[in-house]
Amino acid sequence: MPKVTILPANVTADVEPGELLIEAGEKAGVEMEAGCFNCSCGTCVIEVVQGMAHLEEPTPEELDVLDQWNRDPEKYRLTCCVRVKSGEVVLRQVH
Repeated sequence: MPKVTILPANVTADVEPGELLIEAGEKAGVEMEAGCFNCSCGTCVIEVVQGMAHLEEPTPEELDVLDQWNRDPEKYRLTCCVRVKSGEVVLRQVH
């Protein structure tokens, strides 16, 4: 079962494969910031500290939003549209 840790709160939750990062954060008890919930505003940007390979590949829409926010897609993702595939993922809230 995949595991997601949210920093700086340092809380962890077991999640189902295919679960959105925003849902994983809420399952860990962390209020995750989000605006549009459809991968278009960038409010939910989060830093991936560890485990990027355990996340789905970014969509062209997500890449466009990250580019607008000047965020490197190899370090940052949008929690409202990225799903956990497997393994352990460590995230850091940036807002």
